[in-house]
Parts: sequence; structure tokens; C-alpha cells
Amino acid sequence: MPLSIDIVENSSVPYDKNQLKLSDGGGLYLLVKGSGRYWKLAYRFEGKQKSLALGVYPTVGLDEARLKRDEAKVFLKQGIDPSLIKKQQKAELNNTSYQTTAELPFVKVQEQVTATPQIYTALAQSKGTDIEQRRLAILQILAKVNGYHINEKELQQKLDSLGFRVSFDRIRTDIAWLYEQQVIDMDRASVWLIHLTQTGLDVVDSRCWIPGIQQPEQPK
Repeated sequence: MPLSIDIVENSSVPYDKNQLKLSDGGGLYLLVKGSGRYWKLAYRFEGKQKSLALGVYPTVGLDEARLKRDEAKVFLKQGIDPSLIKKQQKAELNNTSYQTTAELPFVKVQEQVTATPQIYTALAQSKGTDIEQRRLAILQILAKVNGYHINEKELQQKLDSLGFRVSFDRIRTDIAWLYEQQVIDMDRASVWLIHLTQTGLDVVDSRCWIPGIQQPEQPK
């Protein structure tokens, strides 16, 4: 039975237990503990039972938790472990934090505390721009190859030649995101084959714009 706001907000842990698990369906459940209420997704990947943290209530509400569950299932249908996406995002955030600290070795503590939020914002914006540029580059590569399709290994080589040297997992994350935006189709085998859709071609030709993908430069 799907959860309601009343159940989410008012359920409590039984006196003889340390937690309470409330299922919403589709693998989504709310784990109620003395320390808070946590959204989780139970799923199977490659024969293994796994769980994915989706956020803490009320920061993440019931509707948003369901949306996160549905997004994770999109990846699962394509044979992608949704926890891989989360780990990649966390790794990028940690890398940004490391760069921030490394770039300020001689700044006084008081000054660093004041400056850090602005630096984080600038680095995050830069990281976001890099991702948007790389997504556009993937579409542009597809638009130039015969038949508008390419496998992921060839794609990585072409991205490397353009200066986008990222991990194989990062490329698969980009591919999964672009697939979700319907700008590419994909055939999943031991090596993924990516196809450019008409929507993707429209993005390359500046006929439409999708947030998260850099807009192509207009010819002068």
C-alpha cells in the first residue's frame, strides 16, 4: 500500500525496536529511526540485493522520493547501477573540495572560512560548465560520424582527442543522462552502442536547447 503524508510524518518506532521500515512500492521505503526518517530504494543488480539512499525526510518529500525512485529505475532498465551515478557525483564533489583546499595552502584560517563558499561556487560552476561542454561534444561527435552512431570506446578516444579526458565510468554516466533526455538511443551489450536521435541532432543544429547541455556557438 502506498504511503501517505500522514503515515510518513506520524509513524514511530515500536518501543521494542530500533527502527521501522515503511514500504511505498517499487522498492521505495522509508526507514524510521530515532535519529530521523530516511528514504531508501531496494533493488537488485546483477543478481545482488542492494540499497540506495535517496535522502532524508522532510528535506526530500514523498513526491520527490518517488521521482528519485523512478529515475533510478530508468538506469536499471539500461543495465546501469544507479549507485554508480551517485558515487560518481560524490567523487566529483570530493575532488572539488580537495582542489579548493590544495589551492589555498597559505591562506589564514579566518580568511579561508570567509572565502570558501565563494570558491566552492566558482568551482562548482566551472565543473558544471565542463560537464555541459562534454555532453555537447558527445552529440557533436555523433552528428559527424557515419550513420549517427558510435560505440563507447570509440567515443572515449574522440573525447580524449578533444581534451575531455575522463574516466570510462564518467562517460557511461554522461551517456545514461543523455539517454534520459532522449537526445540519444543506446544498445547495451558488452560495449554500448550510442545513436543520435532527431532531438539530439536538433540540439547540435541549435534548433532546440536542453538544460544541462551547452548551447552550440552560433556561426559568425
